[in-house]
Amino acid sequence: MVEQINSKDRMNFRIIHRKTALIQEHLESMQRDSFGIEFEAWKNEVDEIWKQIFQIITLLTEESQQIVLGNIQEEWVSYITHYGVLDFNQDGG
Repeated sequence: MVEQINSKDRMNFRIIHRKTALIQEHLESMQRDSFGIEFEAWKNEVDEIWKQIFQIITLLTEESQQIVLGNIQEEWVSYITHYGVLDFNQDGG
């Protein structure tokens, strides 16, 4: 399946992979220093990197989008559940 992906999508896969690795580094730093003065700056950087990743994903073919979204699912879910992007404690009202 991956062999059939066009070269432009392959290049974008590599870019997304590198950006995801950078996010992991930031998240590890944020976890070690959640009350530190750098936390907000790290979170802003991670937010911007995610924005860039999703902008790249929109350029991919549908098949490639599915592959990439599967590859980044764990990092994305971890991020949105631990860093205030979604609040699962709301009562729905």
